Amino acid sequence: MRKFIIILLFIPFLLVSQEAKFEIKSSKINLIVGEPTELQLKLKVSANSLIDSVNFELSEIGDTMGNNWELWDKGDLEKSSQQEEDGDYSITYSQKYTIANFDTGQFVFPPCIAVFDSNKIFSNSLVFTIKLEEIDEKNFIKNIKPIKEISISWYEYLFFFVKKYGLLIVISLLLIVLILYLIKKFNKKTIEKKKEPQIPTEIILLERLVVIENKKYWENSFFKKYYSELSNVLWKFLEYRYQIKTFEKTSGEILESLKWSNIPINYLTTIERFFTISDGVKFAKYKPLEKDNITAIQTIRNLIEEERLDLIKQEPEIDKKDE
Repeated sequence: MRKFIIILLFIPFLLVSQEAKFEIKSSKINLIVGEPTELQLKLKVSANSLIDSVNFELSEIGDTMGNNWELWDKGDLEKSSQQEEDGDYSITYSQKYTIANFDTGQFVFPPCIAVFDSNKIFSNSLVFTIKLEEIDEKNFIKNIKPIKEISISWYEYLFFFVKKYGLLIVISLLLIVLILYLIKKFNKKTIEKKKEPQIPTEIILLERLVVIENKKYWENSFFKKYYSELSNVLWKFLEYRYQIKTFEKTSGEILESLKWSNIPINYLTTIERFFTISDGVKFAKYKPLEKDNITAIQTIRNLIEEERLDLIKQEPEIDKKDE
């Protein structure tokens, strides 16, 4: 009776062993210290087996395992089905682990455990041989070689120079372009300014006489104001035409300076007559006649216009000499 009970207890295990196959394989069993290797755990069961869950356990699991084994990586549990040679279908559960060992010698990786539902089944074990990496001392230690001269082409020098100083070169070129642009712009403005036609001094003075005439100073008895402004026009003309100082001199000193210039005698007489009346009005409260007032402005106008005509006649002769 006792034997019968023992046989009944082992029947489920025997059935599981016949229907399930659990094995462990390694991609490499001869390793160098610290070299990782991949373990592949596979559980194959009949397709008729009703399995709710499968779990693989390494016999010495953890961050570190026995015999200096270390677990580096753990893959996902995968499930696949296939048809066997006898025509029956089977289901395979597989999972990958990556392990490494940092000691030398032969090490046994113990059987792993597959737990599915309430059943357990053990895999085979593996034997690994781990050695130190062999070093070829003859090829590992070599004499020091002499310094080798490396020839550098001109375009390599150019590439290095542009790479190192490229930004500085670009900034310098932009500054040069900006400076040239500003110089060109300034010169253009200067040339345009020079090209602007200048109004002759004679024309400006004649226009000033028209302004004085339109103000009707003498008609309103502003004789001093009238002769003061006429004197200013005459002084400016004499300075411009004969290059003498007039605003810092008396009428007598101006006449004396004109005598040493190339002024015609008739012009000198006319100017002297104007100064006599003008000084009498400004300094002696002389009240000029209407005829004197008209003659005064007309005298200066005629003097400027005649001198202007003389200058116009002289310009062609000067141009011919220059040619």
